[in-house]
Amino acid sequence: MNSKSKLWPTAVGVTAVSVLAIGLVAAPAANAAPTDVISVGSGQIIDGSVLAIPNFAGLAANGAAKAEQIGTPPSGPAIIENTTPLDLSAVFGVVNVGAGNIPLLQDNGIIQVGAVSQYGKAVNDGSSEAFSGTVSGAPGLVTLPGGLPTSGDPAIPAARISAGTADILGGTDLVNLQLDITTLAAAAKKDQGAAPQGAYALAGVSAEVGGTVVGGVAGTVSTAINTANLVLTPLGVTVANPVAGGTIAITEADLLAAAGVADLNSLAPGTDLVSFLPQAVATKLTTLVSSTLATATAAVNGLGPIAQLTAGPALAVLTAALNGVVAGVATTIVTPLGSALTALVSAKVNVQETAPSGAFTQRALQVGIAGGAIATVNLANATVGPNLDAAAIPLVNADTMAISGGVALLALLTWLFVRSRRRSAVAAA
Repeated sequence: MNSKSKLWPTAVGVTAVSVLAIGLVAAPAANAAPTDVISVGSGQIIDGSVLAIPNFAGLAANGAAKAEQIGTPPSGPAIIENTTPLDLSAVFGVVNVGAGNIPLLQDNGIIQVGAVSQYGKAVNDGSSEAFSGTVSGAPGLVTLPGGLPTSGDPAIPAARISAGTADILGGTDLVNLQLDITTLAAAAKKDQGAAPQGAYALAGVSAEVGGTVVGGVAGTVSTAINTANLVLTPLGVTVANPVAGGTIAITEADLLAAAGVADLNSLAPGTDLVSFLPQAVATKLTTLVSSTLATATAAVNGLGPIAQLTAGPALAVLTAALNGVVAGVATTIVTPLGSALTALVSAKVNVQETAPSGAFTQRALQVGIAGGAIATVNLANATVGPNLDAAAIPLVNADTMAISGGVALLALLTWLFVRSRRRSAVAAA
C-alpha cells in the first residue's frame, strides 16, 4: 500500500472520532424532553389543609409566587422570578371553623398575617430559590430583589394566632391564647448538583394567656390582695394586683427561659412553641407574686411601730396565701394548662418536608387547630424542586461551545496535516 492509501484511512478515522466527540458534547441528553421542568422555586405565605375545605391546598397553591423553568433545551429567559403577593380574600374567602363557627383566616380570624411577601426564582441551569414572610427578617440563604410587594395587614405582626377552647372545642373557655410573632420568614435554595437547604427566621414572639385555668389562680391572688388592702390601704400601703386582668403576658424572654434555649432560630425541626407556655406562665406568675410580696413587705416595714402592729397580721395572711399559690403552680397551672393548650392549638417552628417528587419545603410555622383535626395551616413556606440534574439539561452554554470548538479545531488541524503529508508523498513518487 502506498503513502496515499495509508494516510487517507488515518485522516478519515481521526476526523470521525472528532465529529463523534463533538456530537457527544453538544447532543441533548437522552432523558430530556421539550416539556421537562428544569427547576422550580415557590414562595407561599399560606398553605395546609382544612377539614371544611377539601381543596384548601389547591387554593393555596394558586396563590403562590411560583417561578418555573420548562423546556429542554431552555428557550426562555435564563432566570424567571415571581413576586406575586397573596390575596387572602380572593384565594380563600371566608372560612369558618370550630364550635363557634368563627373565621379561620382574615379579619378577626384565628390566623391573621401582617405585612409579608413571597418570592420564587428558577434558573435554567437547574437551580432555584424561594422565600416567603417578613422581608426584613429574610434568612441570608437567599438574595431577594428590592421592592417586593406585600400582602396582609401592616397594623399587626407578621403572624397572629388567636384561639380559645370555647370557640374551637365548645364548653368552658379553659384557655384562650393570643400569640404574636413580629418576624416570620422561610427560605429554601437548591444549587445545581447540591442538596436543598432551608432556613427560617423567628423573632418578636409574645403571648397573652387567659381562660378559666389562669383566671382561677388569678382570682385566688386577687382575693388575697383585696382582703389585705382592706387593712393596709388606710395605713398608707396599697398592694398592687399584678393579675387584675385575669391574664398572663408572656415575652420572648419568658418563652426562651421555659424552652431552655438562647435563640428561637436554633430550635429543632418541628418544635412546638405552645408546649413551652404552661411552664412560662407558671414561672411568670411566680415572679409576679414574689415581686408583689417583696414590695408589700418593704412598704409595711417602712411604717411606724403603731401602724406595723395593725399591718403585720394582714401582711402575714397575705404572705401565706400567695406563697400557697406559688407552691401549687405545678398542679393549678402547668398540668391543666398543658392539657387544654394541647387540645386547642400547636405552633411548630422549623418544619421541613421532602415530597415524593423530590421537592423540598421549608416552613417557618405550622399551626394545628385542635391537634390538626380542624385545620393545619402552614405560614411562611419556601419550596424548591424537583430540579433536573445538569446531565439532563441540554444547555448550549459557553463552556460547551468552547469544548466543541476545541474538538472541531483539532479535527481541522489533523485533516490539514494529513493532506500536507499526502501531497508530499505524491510529489516524492
